[in-house]
Amino acid sequence: MKLKPFVFYSLFFILVFSGIGLASETAPNTTKLTIHIQGFENSKGTARVALINSKENYGQDKPYKGFVTKITKNQAILIIPDLPRGEYAVKVFHDENENEQLDTRIFGIPAESYGFSNNARGTMGPPDYEKAVFLLDTPEKRIDIQIK
Repeated sequence: MKLKPFVFYSLFFILVFSGIGLASETAPNTTKLTIHIQGFENSKGTARVALINSKENYGQDKPYKGFVTKITKNQAILIIPDLPRGEYAVKVFHDENENEQLDTRIFGIPAESYGFSNNARGTMGPPDYEKAVFLLDTPEKRIDIQIK
């Protein structure tokens, strides 16, 4: 059976161009970020993760992206593929009762465990953006967060 030139070239281009995206795991100028969160007292509820991409969003509690992830054996692992390279910070808390908010005690003291990228800690409130910020500038990056 002989293929007509149009059909042959159409199939050729489909095969060639459909394979381009399969050649690499992440798109150019993006990073696969793995966030490993440890320190949960138990595996009840979920971990709520806020990925922040600017100082302005950090201060306004407006994340670039938000995630909810399962806690298994007192730890959680979140993999975010294809993030544009640049500066980021991460905030996380253990939503043990799954009410979608960080529960607080008197004077706003958190009643649930929480943590930040770089394991940054603040005094009388969250740490400054500069303490929590990290740079994504490689194809893959892993960060570890210890919640308390």
